[in-house]
Amino acid sequence: MIPLSPDTLLAARLLAEGDLAGALRAAQAGLQAEPGNAPLWNLLGVCAARLGQAALAEQCWRQALALDPATPDAHYNLGCLAAERDDAAAADAHYRAELARDPDHCSSLGNLGNQLQDAGRLDEAEACFLRRLAIQPGAAAHYQLGRLLAERGRNGEAEALLRACLDETPDDVEALQLLGRLLEERGEAGEAEAMLRRALESAPGHAAAGNNLGLLLMAQRRWDEAEPPLRAAHAAQPGAALPNLASLLLATGRAAEAETLARQALAAEPGRADWLNLLGLALREQGRDEEAGLAWEQGLASAPDHRRLRQNLGYLQLARGDWAAGWAHHEVRLESAVYPVLPSPRWQGESLAGRRLLVLFEQGYGDAIQFSRYLPALLARGPAHVTALCRAPLLPLFSRQWPQVAWLAMGSGYPAAFPPHDCHVFSMSLPWALRDFEPRAESYLQADPALRQAWRARLPPGRNIGLVWRGRAEHPFDHCRSLPGPEALLPLLADPGANWISLQPEPTDVERQWLLEHGVAEWGSQLGDFADSAALLAELDGLVAVDTAMAHLAGALGLPCRLLLAGEHVDWRWGWDGEATPWYDSVRLQRQRRGEGWRETIARL
Repeated sequence: MIPLSPDTLLAARLLAEGDLAGALRAAQAGLQAEPGNAPLWNLLGVCAARLGQAALAEQCWRQALALDPATPDAHYNLGCLAAERDDAAAADAHYRAELARDPDHCSSLGNLGNQLQDAGRLDEAEACFLRRLAIQPGAAAHYQLGRLLAERGRNGEAEALLRACLDETPDDVEALQLLGRLLEERGEAGEAEAMLRRALESAPGHAAAGNNLGLLLMAQRRWDEAEPPLRAAHAAQPGAALPNLASLLLATGRAAEAETLARQALAAEPGRADWLNLLGLALREQGRDEEAGLAWEQGLASAPDHRRLRQNLGYLQLARGDWAAGWAHHEVRLESAVYPVLPSPRWQGESLAGRRLLVLFEQGYGDAIQFSRYLPALLARGPAHVTALCRAPLLPLFSRQWPQVAWLAMGSGYPAAFPPHDCHVFSMSLPWALRDFEPRAESYLQADPALRQAWRARLPPGRNIGLVWRGRAEHPFDHCRSLPGPEALLPLLADPGANWISLQPEPTDVERQWLLEHGVAEWGSQLGDFADSAALLAELDGLVAVDTAMAHLAGALGLPCRLLLAGEHVDWRWGWDGEATPWYDSVRLQRQRRGEGWRETIARL
C-alpha cells in the first residue's frame, strides 16, 4: 500500500471538516503529482459522490483498487454505491471484500447486516450486528440489532437494545418509533404514546411514527386525536398511512372522504389492488353495492390472490344471498396469520369414513353458536370420531347438545398442540365443505331442563324480556354496534306490561346504579356460562339486544328477539336491508335509519 502523502492527509482533513471544494482541489493536485496514489483516488471518489457524480466516483474507487486491492474503504464505498442502485449482489460482494481486508470494519458489518436482513437471511445478519456491537458499542449498533430482533419476535431483547440506543441519542426518531410500536404490542399504551409523540417532536413528518401513533389512538377510539398524525404521515409519504386514514374515516362515518382518498391514490397508481379494495369499502359503506363489487372484481382480475379483496367480495356476496360464491371466497380468511397451520389436511367435503375429524370453533362466541347448526349434517357424514375445540364458556352448552362429540375447551387462542386427528375443519367452513350453502331460518339448540327450572322459580309473574346493550369492546366496530349505555333503552321501559331483565355481562357500577333506579333486574353478572344463559333465555318471553352472542343464542333457541343494528358497518350475516334474517326464524332486525339516533330507533321498536 502506498504511504499516505501530505496531499492525501490534507484532502482527508478538509473532507472531515466539510470543506468539499477544498478536499477536491487537494486530491486533484495530489494526483497530478502522484497519479498512482490509491488513497487519493479513493478520496477523490468520495468527493465526486458527495457532489452527485456517481459514475465518476465509481471510476475513482475502481482505479484505487486497481492500483492497490487493499485500499481502505474503497470496497466499502463501492458497496454503498451498489446498494443505492439496488444491486444487492454487488453490494454484498463489496462489503465482504472490505471485511476480508479488515474483519473489524464496522460500517461494512452494519451495511452487510442490513443487506442480509432485507434478504431474509436473519441468522447471518444477526451475526454481523453482534460483531459490530462487540467492536464498536454505540447507538447505531444498538439500534440495528434491536430492529433485527424485533423482526424476529424477540421483543424483550429488542426493547433493551432500543433503550440503550436512546440513552445515548434520546432523539433518535427510528428508535423511538420502533420502541413505541413494541410497547404498544405488549399493552403499554401510555408509554408507547409518549415514545411516538417524542419521535414526532423530533421529526414532525415522520411517516412511520405518525402512522403508528394514529393506529394506537384509533385502538382507543380517540378518533379526533388520531386523525392529525395519520394525515401528516400520508402527506409526508403518500400511500403509507392511506389504509389507516381511510379506516378512520370509515369508522367515523365519512365514507365519501375515504372514497376521495382512494380515487386520488388510484389516479397516481391506476389498477393497484390495495386502492381498489379501499374504494370498494368506501362505496359499500355508502350503499353503492354494485360499484363496490365491480371495484373488488377489478382488483381481483389483476391480483387474484389478494386476500382482502376476496374476503370483502365474499362478504358482499353472502350479504346478497349469493351463497355458493360467497362461501368460496370466505375460505380465504384461513390464510390470515391469526389462524394456525395444522399438520393435517383441511377437510373439504370428501368421505369421512374411518377418519378422525377435528372441528375448530373460530372467532367470537356468536360465530360459534351460529355455525354449530351444521354439526348434525357433519355427524351424518359418518366420521369415525369427531373432536371439537371451543372456548370454555360454550363447552357445557355444546357438550350436552352433541354428546357424541369429544369436546375440548380452549382459551382465547388456539392451543400449541392439537389432539390426534386425520383431518380438520374450521366451523365457519362447514357450509362450504358440506355444500350446504343456503342457511335455514330455524332453531337448533335446547336448554338444560334443570337449569331452566332454577331460573323459572326466580322469574316474576308476567311478561319477562331480556336486555343486552353492549358487545365485546375489542370488536373493530363496537363503537357502532353497541349502545352508548342502558339509558338508550329508556323508551322501552315505558311499557308497564313487561318485566325488564338485564342480561348484560359485566355491567359497570354506573350501569348497575342506572338499572336499579329504573327498575330493571340485573341478572347478567349471575350468568356462569352459555348453558346458564340458554336456560334463562328459554324461560323469557323475548330479548332486545345488539349484535352479540346473546342474540345468536336466542335465535338458536327459537326465542323471539329484536336485534338492534346500526346504520353503518352492519355485519354481512344480517344483509343490508329488511327485518327478516335467513339464519333464525325468531329474530327480527331493527335497523337504524340514516341520520337516526339509537333512541329514535328504539322508540320505533
